[in-house]
Amino acid sequence: MLLQQLPKLPGHEDDKPPAEPSELAVDFMRWLQQGLVSRELKYNETGAAVHFVPEGMALVSPRIFKDYATEASDDADLRDLSTKVQRELIKCGWHLPGPNRTNIVRYAIHGRGNVEVGNLSCVVLVEPGRWVQPVPPSNPALVKK
Repeated sequence: MLLQQLPKLPGHEDDKPPAEPSELAVDFMRWLQQGLVSRELKYNETGAAVHFVPEGMALVSPRIFKDYATEASDDADLRDLSTKVQRELIKCGWHLPGPNRTNIVRYAIHGRGNVEVGNLSCVVLVEPGRWVQPVPPSNPALVKK
């Protein structure tokens, strides 16, 4: 169970509060926190499924959700579980909405010489300090598109 009271996020309509987190969303966040603390989940490095950006904590989608599903389930359809956990996390309203009413924010990956070498699609959790203390610095290689 999450012990901290979560702050209200800007941009939510007062007449429709965000959904109470499901047990699946809470379990995913617990897994994410424990993975970052134990360093089993890498962040801000090549190939990592988690990056810190000025907007928050960027979860590479669908990879991070597939990684969770692989560890959380022995026999369930992994694709169904990974899709379900992403949907449950989105319902919580903790993320930064993407363009055109999507839930995905795209980032360009810049390599040497500031040349774009790839892209990432991410679910970005705003206010990462409620999940991670201290919040790591932003990954300078990622630029929001």
